[in-house]
Parts: sequence; C-alpha cells; structure tokens
Amino acid sequence: MKKFIFLIAFIAVILFFGRNLNPFSDTVFTFHDETQPARIQQFVTELRNLHIPPRLAPDFSFKMGYPVFNFYAPSSYWITSAFSLVGFDTVNALKLSFLLSILVGFIAAYLFLKEYFDFFPSLTGAVLYISSLYYPLDIFVRGNLGEVWFLALFPLALYFVERNSKKPNSFLFFFLTISLSFLFTVHNLLSAVSVLLVFGFILIHPHKKINLLAMIFALLLSSYFLLPMMLENNLTYASYVATLTKYWDHFVCPSQLWQSAWGFGGSTKGCVDGMSFKIGKLQLIFAFMGMILFIFMSFQSRIAVRDKLRRESRFFSNWIPDQVRNDKRIKTYFIPYSLFFILLTLGSLFMSTYLSKPLWDALSPILSLFQFPWRFIAFSLVGIAFFAAFFLDAITFKFKNIFLVFLILFLIINYSKYFSGQSVSKQRFEKTYLSKEYIEQKVAYKIAEYLPRTANYSIWRTYEKTPPKKAMINIHYFPFWKIFIDGKTYVPTKFDELGRPMIDSKKDSNIQILYKETPIEKLGNFITILSFGILLYTVKSRKLWNRLRG
Repeated sequence: MKKFIFLIAFIAVILFFGRNLNPFSDTVFTFHDETQPARIQQFVTELRNLHIPPRLAPDFSFKMGYPVFNFYAPSSYWITSAFSLVGFDTVNALKLSFLLSILVGFIAAYLFLKEYFDFFPSLTGAVLYISSLYYPLDIFVRGNLGEVWFLALFPLALYFVERNSKKPNSFLFFFLTISLSFLFTVHNLLSAVSVLLVFGFILIHPHKKINLLAMIFALLLSSYFLLPMMLENNLTYASYVATLTKYWDHFVCPSQLWQSAWGFGGSTKGCVDGMSFKIGKLQLIFAFMGMILFIFMSFQSRIAVRDKLRRESRFFSNWIPDQVRNDKRIKTYFIPYSLFFILLTLGSLFMSTYLSKPLWDALSPILSLFQFPWRFIAFSLVGIAFFAAFFLDAITFKFKNIFLVFLILFLIINYSKYFSGQSVSKQRFEKTYLSKEYIEQKVAYKIAEYLPRTANYSIWRTYEKTPPKKAMINIHYFPFWKIFIDGKTYVPTKFDELGRPMIDSKKDSNIQILYKETPIEKLGNFITILSFGILLYTVKSRKLWNRLRG
C-alpha cells in the first residue's frame, strides 16, 4: 500500500510539476540565466573533442576561447550533457535535467526524512521540500541549473551520511563519497558552504571517522575542478566582477519570505522585487510548529521524553538506543539535532534578510562573493522540510494518514501553478540563445567574470556590440594555450587589449596553437583519477575496509 501511494505521488510530481519540462514539446520557457543552453552546447562540444574534463568554451568571445568551465562548478553540466550525448538536443537536454533535479530532490528528501520519521510524514515532507517556491523560482524564473541541482543533491548527501552513520558498509561509503563529490562541485558558492554544513552534520553522528574519510575522498575526487578553480582563479576577473554586484541591494525583507508577488523580473533594492522569495505558507506553518515542538521536547522531563520517544516518534526510537535511561544521555542525542537543524533553518533565513547586514559588512571580503544574500534561502529548505515532517510525525489524530494523503495531493496540485514559465516556441528559443552569433558574440558578456586577465576588461566590453578584427593569434591567452613558432615553443609576454599574443616577427612563420592543460590542471586530474582508484580498492578490499571501519 505504501509503495503504491509513493508511486502515485511520484507520478503526480511528474505530471504536475514537470508538465512544462516535457522534452518532446515544441515549447520552452525563458529565464534569467539565458547562457545555460550555450554553456551546455559548448560543454558537449568539448566532450566530443575528447577534452575531458572540459575547461573552456571554444566558441565564446569571438571564438577566442573562454575558460568558463575551469572555474564554474561542472556537476550539473556532466548530468545535462549525458542527455545530449545519448541523442537529445540541447534544449530538450536542459528540460530533462530540470525535471530530473525535481525528481531527485523529491526522492532524496523522502529518503532522508524516512530515516527519522514514519512513511506518511516523510512523504509529505518531501513534497513540501520540492514544492517550496524557491524550487520553481530557480527553474522557471532564474534558470539556475547549478543551484537547482544543489537543491537536489544536498538532502541526498545528508541521507547517505545518516545511513552510513547507523551501520557503515562499503556500498554506502562509496555512494556517500560520490554524492558528496557531486555536491561539492555543483555550485561554486553553495557548494563551498555545504562543505562546512556536511562537516558539522557528520560531527553530530557516530562513526565520524569513516564519514570524514568519505568527505576527504569526495574533496580529492573533486580535485580536477577544485584545484584549478582555487589556484588559477586569479588569472581571471572573477573576484573583480563579483564585487560589482552590490549585495546590500539584494537583501530580502522578512515579510517577503511569507508573502511576495510571483513574477519573472529581477532582484531589486527594497521589499518589492520583480521575483518572489516566498517559501510557501504551509511550509513555514508546519516548520514553525515542528520547531516549537522540537524545542519543547528538549526540555521535557526524563520520563516524559523517554516515553514519547518510544511510543510515538520514529525519529527518536530509531536514533536513541534502548539502553538510554537518564536525562543526560537523552540530551546527548537530542540536543545536537535540534541545534543543527535550528541553526541551519533560522541561520540561513537570517542571512538572506537585511537584518544580517552588519554581519555581511563585517565579512564583506568573503560574503560579497555571494552577490545575492537571498541565495541562503536554499539552505533553509532541508531544515523546513525536517521540522514539518517532525511535526506531522509527532501529532496524532484519527485518520491522520488519510489526511496526509489528501494533503500531499493538495500540495502538488496547488503549487503546480508555480511550475510554469514564460513560454516561447522552441524554434524561437534556439534561434535566440543557440545561434552562432549569440554563442560567439554575446554569451561571454553575460558571464564576464571568466575573462582572462591578459585582456583589458574595460576595452573588451566596448566590443560587445561591434566584433573586433581578428589577429594573427586569435585567442584570449591563458596558460593552457601552447604556441609554437616554426616548431619552437613561444611564451608570449606582450598582449593586445583583448589578451591576444603579439608576435614580433619580420618573416613569414609557421604558427601552431594547441590546447594543453596546465600543470595545476593535470595535477588535479591525476589526484581525481588516483583517488577514484583508491576508493574502488577500499570498498572492494574487505580487509582494508574492516580496518578503516574500525
């Protein structure tokens, strides 16, 4: 019966939340990050050219090569490109990727919550998670592929941490490592924060060493991206362009989290924006009630807590051992969870509002890179789903399960109206955002932070409407370009205003330009491959695994 209800909910999510993500439809929707289709197209091009991992978009910026993939988290592009490689065109691959992110987020949230709560509260919590309005905002308004996949992968990583903490085994260890590796490379800023959050989550669990080892493996597996991103980032204008956005103009007013008009515009200063930052009234109501109940139970008497744990709450009966008999031991298991999820939920919501401006100002060298404080809303959704499920699990009344089934269907049907964008024909969309002119002349200016510093940023911007004339060596110079003149290696020291190498030669010469990864990039690749090999050996070797598990 439970499997049937889950299947019905899963199908309903596809039909209602995914109806505008049909890969076989002739329509698509526009969104803020209009460069996504072109990025996918270039990522796939590099894969087909066997430039693995892709590090540059060869056709961006007047075909001078643009090192966007060297610095922009690639996990969502690996996933989306897989659809292109099996036959879907770029637009349909993008729609499928958005749809898959919803389904993965739904399943991941359910599995995570099911570790603590009963079936029906967990399923309801999962629906509350993906129906929270920040999810469709990321897809149908912002079109932020990396961020929406972060929403999908974050609860999945927490689920594997929880599972591997209860009874570690090599299978869970492997998938925990892989899920963390994808999470840590799915969005530059959110992934960076997730490293700290996952670390904190691991520390409140048993079997810390084996989970921390998985986290270390995940970071090593991500070296192909993390190492160049950290060590070569200063070769671009990334930090400069990030600071051009005034973060103080993009705080959310607390009231906007409860109610703000749905729209397809942008983020502006003040309490009225062109897009909505409301989380969902039912999400907030259930989460608030769950949080109050959670705090209240933390201070209940020993006997009342113990009886409540065993009698009604799957969360506590699964987590707290039967031998727990005293108040101190109960709080040892109980308080860390309350603190983690309360801090995660309230802390992230606080960081998104103007109330946190003094903290942003104090830490502006770091926090200014986030550009938009409302990005912190993404972290709150797991905590909101957790407390909502906790509340629904703790309360008891007649026909509760039937009520939750109808609540699930109501949530899916009611919130489905937000899973829709500003539709245009697929043909028009492709002509606008996948044309040769758009890819070569416009995309790079939408993601200007990845321009190599060999070019003059201000002068480069003047060519946004009028393409520059081609030079003898028509590339934005970056260390992964190798230049040979008459068979001899040439390392340029002089560049024009677009970062193109200038050659002093009085005779006709044979010039050859090759793409070769830098030593840092090669080292990152080597660490990734070596780490994956060690990971496979670790999970296959029973003797080594037993030693590591302790």
